[in-house]
Amino acid sequence: MARIAYVDHSYHRSTRSTGFLVEVLRRHGHVVDLFWHDAWQGGPPVAWSEVKAYDIVIMFQSYCQLRNRHFRDAHPNVVYIPMLDQFGLWQGPMLNLVEFWEPFQGSKVLNFSNALHCMTEGFGIASHFVRYYQPLRPLPTAPQEGLHGFFWLRRELQISWRSIKQLIGDARFDSLHLHLAVDPGTAPPELPSEEDIARYRITTSTWFKNKADLDAVMDRANVFFASRPGEGIGQSFLEAMGRGQCVVAPNQGTMNEYILPGVNGLLYDLDDLRPIDFSNVRALGARARQSAEVGREQWEATEKALLRFILTPSQAFYAGKYQHPTLRLSAEGSRDIPLPSTGLRALAQRYSLFRKTRAIWHPLVRIARHVVGR
Repeated sequence: MARIAYVDHSYHRSTRSTGFLVEVLRRHGHVVDLFWHDAWQGGPPVAWSEVKAYDIVIMFQSYCQLRNRHFRDAHPNVVYIPMLDQFGLWQGPMLNLVEFWEPFQGSKVLNFSNALHCMTEGFGIASHFVRYYQPLRPLPTAPQEGLHGFFWLRRELQISWRSIKQLIGDARFDSLHLHLAVDPGTAPPELPSEEDIARYRITTSTWFKNKADLDAVMDRANVFFASRPGEGIGQSFLEAMGRGQCVVAPNQGTMNEYILPGVNGLLYDLDDLRPIDFSNVRALGARARQSAEVGREQWEATEKALLRFILTPSQAFYAGKYQHPTLRLSAEGSRDIPLPSTGLRALAQRYSLFRKTRAIWHPLVRIARHVVGR
């Protein structure tokens, strides 16, 4: 079995939103050691020297810095897992990301977003796309009548109470709970007015000591307002779909990769907030639950293909296009297999002098080959 270094953004240490992949790997007998990247809040990053000796290096959103330009030059099996929300695509046209993706040329990318999968393949990088769904809990007891909403206000400057109020319009809510617990480093929430509290029957919270208490509040809703304009995977709204709730979300990824508006949820234009028709939320919530059931079955059915992608060394996906380290792992992660180690490419890989002088000798080699070919 393989020894795997799992480098992850330290914020996920508390949310535990990425632990499902670790669980899959460990369940299949692989040894997974966690490394928490803390540079985003002034802490230490994970150094490449800490993980390079592992059979496989998985980097979830955060990644190690290299002296070399490409991970393929440093390790035979690197898997990068980007999150769609890290690119901020909801803010407008995408910037040129060539420089961002360059270090991963010749390595592998595991994508939980179809949009990112297409982007990755567009840059010529080996990509595997899989859509995640959570294990399903028994359905909560839903309210008998009316509309009951839940909104976790996480980022005031992105989706605020004012935004939700515009979406609700004149709709009558029998209850609406606002969980006012913003993400670290974001602006404090603007509280609803006394008039709004009375009109929309608002209750609020800021903290729950036990997650079960938060779950109990969320279970009482049949309308779930998504918290952010974009998601990496979207564990919160996926959980809501699994509860049989109608998710109301911006028409952005990854929400619009799971939700068909008017079929299993509702999507809106973040730049043009208008009142939403809530008349069919019960049927939409029921179909959201069905979507979660089918999605979970598909996730479990694709587990073997996911493991095969992770365990297979990167070079196998590039048909000799790139030179990789001299030793690589077998697909089972059990032994080293020597790769061809002769020729100028091998010399350039091993010795910095050959790499630095490539601009001099490579044109001469091409001319010589052309002459010989004639």
